[in-house]
Amino acid sequence: MLLVLVTIPAGAAPKGDVPIIRVLLAGDLEQVDFQVDQGSYKLIDGSSGKEISPVKEGEKWTVKNTGAGYQLLREGTPFPGTIPGPIQLKAQDTGALNLFRYQGQRYRGNLHIFKGDSGLMAVNVLDLEQYLYGVVGREMPASAGIEALKAQAVIARSYAVTRLKPAALYDVTDDTMTQVYGGYEAEVNYGPNRDKVIQAVDATRGQVIYYDGRVIEAYFHANAGGYTEDSENVWSNPLPYLRGVPSPEDEWALKYPHQTPGGYPANTYTWTVTMTRQQVQEKFNAWLAGQGQVAAGDVVDLVLSRQRRDGQGETVSGRVTRMDIRTTTGTASAFRDGIRAVFGKDILKSTLFTVQMDSTVNILDGTGEQRAVNYGAELVALGAGGVMNAPNGAAGEYTVAGRDGTRSIPKMFRQVVFQGRGNGHGLGLSQWGAMGMAEKGYTYQQIIEHYYNQDRFDGRLKIASYRR
Repeated sequence: MLLVLVTIPAGAAPKGDVPIIRVLLAGDLEQVDFQVDQGSYKLIDGSSGKEISPVKEGEKWTVKNTGAGYQLLREGTPFPGTIPGPIQLKAQDTGALNLFRYQGQRYRGNLHIFKGDSGLMAVNVLDLEQYLYGVVGREMPASAGIEALKAQAVIARSYAVTRLKPAALYDVTDDTMTQVYGGYEAEVNYGPNRDKVIQAVDATRGQVIYYDGRVIEAYFHANAGGYTEDSENVWSNPLPYLRGVPSPEDEWALKYPHQTPGGYPANTYTWTVTMTRQQVQEKFNAWLAGQGQVAAGDVVDLVLSRQRRDGQGETVSGRVTRMDIRTTTGTASAFRDGIRAVFGKDILKSTLFTVQMDSTVNILDGTGEQRAVNYGAELVALGAGGVMNAPNGAAGEYTVAGRDGTRSIPKMFRQVVFQGRGNGHGLGLSQWGAMGMAEKGYTYQQIIEHYYNQDRFDGRLKIASYRR
């Protein structure tokens, strides 16, 4: 079935063959409280399809799990009987603007409440185009150029349709596990840019990205730091539409007019984080515990590799693919995007980074090659009396001579400095790069072609209406 590209008023529900998407708002709940903010709604028993009750605007309802079914309370008063369920809050006039309120936030469409494995689940059910109204301006600044917002709309729509799974309890979450969704409340919070976000969705209505005839998994991230990466060097499978490409317009994050100096979004492009040895050890221990392992030994060194998965040189963007955490009793290793989990994604915003320890000494080894040593116990000194296994004895520091004279260096690092670029996994579209391209006059089609087909324009990538 072909989705016809039309423009509709932002307040009304679009008619026609628009896919329905189910967004998990919350799970593992003891009860669900909601009310109708605007529109004509009814409560429906999902098992029979029968009406339970009309719902007035502003009327507070509560759903509880009784084990055998569902208990309803209207304004705190129990509703007669137990409902088999699941419970559906369903809008009656789909051509109007229908809003319900859940956890203080307004949402378009319907609310379904059902039992999960460990509690009630609240799921927002609405058509895909209205869902995108609450996504595009949350995933990309609503103040971005219109062509960048259009690209984000097409990408978010493509990503969403690959997640439509009727057999599952829901399709997507409302957070970064899939795509950030803020419902109708997000639309209102776009402020003066709301119309621009709505325009971006409506202007690309129904459009998704096909590659070799199939809708792509349109991954995206905040900032590539100058170059995106091949998918197998970040996750696992090599995908032809997730190849590394230059992304020089990522620097737009530094020039963006609506920012605090030194803060977001500038620090999505370049960042520096300093950690003490104690902080490193605590993060490492927590990471091991999360994998069911017991911490063993003190961290003494972090060794990075940028080797491609196929072993043919370094990654195209220079991203780290392996980090060996050396300790006094052994070595633990993290790989590819999983490296960020060791110290946390708030610390390692991407895998495009370097490490500098205050214990680093550059030496010439036995082959005449220069290499960095970060752990004093590895060093020996040759003196008049022969080899000394512990330079400067048992002291915590040793003295080294360099071009600028002598200096003291700790034998065990006291702090480590991570210097990096980019924010996110580095696959697919770089959002700040897309915004920078839009500022230079690129269209959304050109932006998508660049990030998902490496500017080849060979026809393998097509932007077309979604067909079920």
